[in-house]
Amino acid sequence: MKALNIYNPVKIHFGAGLIGETGKIAKKYSDTALIVTGKNSMQKTGTLDKLVKILKDAGVAPIIFDGITPNPTTYEIDSAAGIARGKGIGLIIGLGGGSPLDSAKAVAVAAKGNIPVWDYLKTTAKEALPVITIVSTSGTGSEVNRYSVMTNTETGEKPGFGYECMYPKEAVIDPEIMLSMPANVTAATGFDVFVHIFEAFTGKAKNAFSSAYCMQAFYLLKDNLIKAYNEPDNIEPRGNMALASALAGLAIDISGVGIMHAMEHPVSGNYSNVAHGAGLAALALESMKYNLNACKKDFMLIAHHFGIKRAGKSDDEYAGSLIEKTKEMLSALNLNIRLKDLGVEKDKLRKIAKEAFDTMGFAIQNNPAEAGENEVLKLLENSY
Repeated sequence: MKALNIYNPVKIHFGAGLIGETGKIAKKYSDTALIVTGKNSMQKTGTLDKLVKILKDAGVAPIIFDGITPNPTTYEIDSAAGIARGKGIGLIIGLGGGSPLDSAKAVAVAAKGNIPVWDYLKTTAKEALPVITIVSTSGTGSEVNRYSVMTNTETGEKPGFGYECMYPKEAVIDPEIMLSMPANVTAATGFDVFVHIFEAFTGKAKNAFSSAYCMQAFYLLKDNLIKAYNEPDNIEPRGNMALASALAGLAIDISGVGIMHAMEHPVSGNYSNVAHGAGLAALALESMKYNLNACKKDFMLIAHHFGIKRAGKSDDEYAGSLIEKTKEMLSALNLNIRLKDLGVEKDKLRKIAKEAFDTMGFAIQNNPAEAGENEVLKLLENSY
């Protein structure tokens, strides 16, 4: 039996209305906070204004940085970090979906250093400002893990990175905030949850802890993703998807992701209008076909947890039924798409394949089936 090292220090607050506790939580860390958020959704729903009042009432002075885009850039992160340093901010609060939360963790690191955030791909971060995450989507799991993703606009590279100091101190998961999610966001972020679970459960780095998180997350997702998509005002499936997202985030913190993420990062890195979950949707079916024989028993177990009946199917047929189930799920979410539907140009596929190794090579190494650059290019072509 191999040795295991499991660590996750994030204190999780889950429940409807718990955003109201944020002031009390923040006050433990600082009297000043930089709220890192996107440009639109938290303003339109009133969540940002609500958070500002909660913080002020608790004696925490907030400053807002609302320049985070769906695929956050190094410029955005460095700009926010500069504000934090210049104002002597003591706490970073990430508010929104995966992009603001990823950015908050990166800002926390960059604000403590004197180098551009991109340099932390090669320079280990030893310290960061404390971070509180308040998540508005059920998708990335960024609220509970150390990882951050950023885009270099000059090269189109979109790597992920994460150090121990980047774990949020506390995460607020309030399903009431998620009631405002548009249908397309519910679909894309929800499918991201599925891919996180799938890749953490089938990857080479999986272990008993990550698999346990995955099994519960699969159970929650199978009954609630499409229901949350079809019934946006129903808080029960929203809450269950929020739990699934957090469990998936804990799982990938332990066991990482695989080839779907490795390919998608350079897709949305080169095409900033592509939502991460939509990019994954375009790549999922071909990637699953490629991996099936390398982890057939895992496919069968996932199929079982998704409630797919065996009914005399051979091992190959039963494992393959998971791919068909995934296709049905994508259709139900209006995500049965291909790379060309996302505006990806065919002559960019070789560049994307190369960047999958350059920026996400660790994810390809974790993939159950071995793959070189030619195999990745073929997968991209088959997904086009």
